[in-house]
Amino acid sequence: MKYEEMVIKLRNEYIHGKVSRKELFKLYKDIYSNDNVKTFENVISLLKQYEVITDYLNSYFMIVNKQLYKTKEEKELIKIDKIISKEYEDIKTIVWSTKILNEFTQHYSFNNLIVVETERYAIEMILMLLKEKLMKKYTIVTENMYKDNENMFLNDENVLIVKALNSRAPLEKDKNGILEPTIEKIMIDLYKDKLYERFQGKELEHIYSNIFENYSINLKKLYSYAKDRGDLEKYKKYLKKIKVLEKV
Repeated sequence: MKYEEMVIKLRNEYIHGKVSRKELFKLYKDIYSNDNVKTFENVISLLKQYEVITDYLNSYFMIVNKQLYKTKEEKELIKIDKIISKEYEDIKTIVWSTKILNEFTQHYSFNNLIVVETERYAIEMILMLLKEKLMKKYTIVTENMYKDNENMFLNDENVLIVKALNSRAPLEKDKNGILEPTIEKIMIDLYKDKLYERFQGKELEHIYSNIFENYSINLKKLYSYAKDRGDLEKYKKYLKKIKVLEKV
């Protein structure tokens, strides 16, 4: 099949891992023997759907030789999400845990945070709902309450934090249709937010190094969210300083 031939050539001939739109179009014309732009766009969509390529920067795509990051399903988090969606199905909310960072950290963390991110206007509503349903199991606080009294929670293994979800944060849906953060969102939030101070400094360098080493990162998505969160050029200098882009 022509599609399979295109996939093989992409993965075998573009060993640098990146391909420009112009190069991809030439390859498409050679294999499909036509220059129909609409069909070409359909092929690009197919290549993205089956995780052969992903957006990189400007007019470039990255060939996915490394695996794409997917958060692992946790029954505990699914239960929390269901409690919220049952009551407030139209409110955008994600639930994740810093436990997933143990795959990348130098120092294993036992006191992980469960983070519920929701639309700013709904924070108090979600907080009250979770306190009503889960008060016996978790210490449930807002982001500000946690940051103002962090020492109180250092030895608490069941802290659940409700915080505002950035409206432009890159999210995706799992196989069950549940919204979850992308790895690019997590990377920027770890870099920017005081809430994740324990994962910053040298630990963050270690996290970034392992992420870039093992997973395909969508730099276009990463930089777009970094720009939305603040100083993009400063962030790019940080990546250059810790030498992770060499692993792309």
